[in-house]
Amino acid sequence: MAVSGSQPASSLFVRRDIWELEKNEAFDPITLAYAKAVKVMQARAATDPTSWTFQGAIHGAYAAPPPGAGWNQCQHQGWFFLPWHRMYVYYLERIVRAAVKAAGGPADFALPYWNYSKPFPANTLPIGFRTTTLPDGTANPLSLASPKRLQAIMNGGQLSATVTNISIAMGKTSFTTPAPGFGGGKVGPQHFGNFNDSGALELTPHNTIHVALCGQGSLVGQCRGGFMIDPNCAALDPIFWLHHANIDRLWNNWLALGGTRVNPPDSSWKNASFAFYDENGTKVTLTGSQVLDSATQLGYVYDDVASLKMASLPPEDAPEPGGPPELVAATQEPVRLMGGPAAVTISAPDETQELLRTAAAPGPERVLVTIDDIKADINPGVVYAVFLNAPGDDGDRLKYHIGNIALFGIEKMNDADERHDGAPGFQHVFDATEVAGRLAEEGRWDPSAVTVTFEPAEVLPPPGEEDTWDSGESRKKSAAPPIEIGRVSILVA
Repeated sequence: MAVSGSQPASSLFVRRDIWELEKNEAFDPITLAYAKAVKVMQARAATDPTSWTFQGAIHGAYAAPPPGAGWNQCQHQGWFFLPWHRMYVYYLERIVRAAVKAAGGPADFALPYWNYSKPFPANTLPIGFRTTTLPDGTANPLSLASPKRLQAIMNGGQLSATVTNISIAMGKTSFTTPAPGFGGGKVGPQHFGNFNDSGALELTPHNTIHVALCGQGSLVGQCRGGFMIDPNCAALDPIFWLHHANIDRLWNNWLALGGTRVNPPDSSWKNASFAFYDENGTKVTLTGSQVLDSATQLGYVYDDVASLKMASLPPEDAPEPGGPPELVAATQEPVRLMGGPAAVTISAPDETQELLRTAAAPGPERVLVTIDDIKADINPGVVYAVFLNAPGDDGDRLKYHIGNIALFGIEKMNDADERHDGAPGFQHVFDATEVAGRLAEEGRWDPSAVTVTFEPAEVLPPPGEEDTWDSGESRKKSAAPPIEIGRVSILVA
């Protein structure tokens, strides 16, 4: 089994913003080269490690793998999420580049990324991914018809700002702690585990994009419904790779912010090894320590961060900060989400009100909101934005946004044959310290009445088309499959 080596600086490839590439035309040379390479890979046998089917199945698949093939290997809900997906995208990019070069395309091909957190039109699906034909009139493999993608997305709808919000994740200053950290909790390699171990970046925008691109009622199994919402089908959607290139870019950008933002020093994280296939179909391995710097070790950079100076690492296995959180208030009745908004008001008892009031003031204490005992039979295809004491108007609501519930992978988490902890109920932990502090400054932080609101994040019409836009929805939405929440709690840590 081969092991990848470092790339010389002279061979750096640059991953570019897809919307910058498509400023003038949908099929710029990079987008067109990607489309043609995808078509070539789709024509290869499923047993060929360089085929589109085989590469997609490394992430997840319904079919049984060929002998010896490593399928259903994606790492989620833990600190291996970012390094594993970096490796995965890196080798897929090498396979695509080989196909591009063989067809006479750009020798410097690198996968673009989709920076959906920028304003319109960047928060809509790139045009080359919703145009049904290529310039030569043949079918465009980058375009997927409903239900593989939500029709409203294919019609140019905007993703909600809550779905694309990166500020919560980028504000984290530790990779693993305090929960949920930027990159995920310290757990062993696992396909899926518990939402409580998900890093902030995985929760939003990773999970939210996966769900928002498919929508309600799109998970029907065997890749007959929405691709991105189903871990067994997600990597078959060509936009998957641009989404994950963006997640990878955000990891670089988070580190570049400096301060205490560093990768884990733990040997168990750095030495964990994962297997993939290169452009020759050869099985290869990489460890976490081999993918710490995309430029010097893997030979690529992003167009917004040309180089990355790594911050000093803390001592090996440095102790985690803080003590256990203290419960100060909780709901008494379960909450049921059915596709519409819902709200609960939590009242801290007299003996903990001062603790909660103090935690919202500047200081070391943190205010946590936990969504406990989450249960759902299937992914409802709805992203629920979670707000704390949100005002009635829509203008500044993002200031009170503490996170999202987007149950990407819930079916695998419900599977008793999958290795994970916590079933049948799961948990989300949101750090609401900044929002609580803002509410205190505004005079709207009352420990006796804290309102947590859940609102579905709708696809929005393009600017100026509010009255004429066709979302592609031909009938009124029915109630979404339910999400049961056992308890909503407020804690101070």
